[in-house]
Amino acid sequence: MVAMWEKGLKMDDPDVFVSAMNDAGLDGQNLLERANEDAVKERLKNNTSAAVERGVFGIPTFFVGEEMFFGKDRLDLVERELESISSS
Repeated sequence: MVAMWEKGLKMDDPDVFVSAMNDAGLDGQNLLERANEDAVKERLKNNTSAAVERGVFGIPTFFVGEEMFFGKDRLDLVERELESISSS
């Protein structure tokens, strides 16, 4: 998310992807290889379908119970909602 939305990197370029993941402390090459596995692609399809069914229309989207929050700028609202649930 930071690489694409904050740094403006071209994350569909495999070399850029690997570099960005490595810079984040992850194994970029392994992630790239795993992303091309059929099981991983199938899981992405299933997760995407479930998200659409739930009303997700973009990223980042967060749910606390049935309440949906969209956008990084809504994280404070997510935190408040979580706090209100934990104090109940």
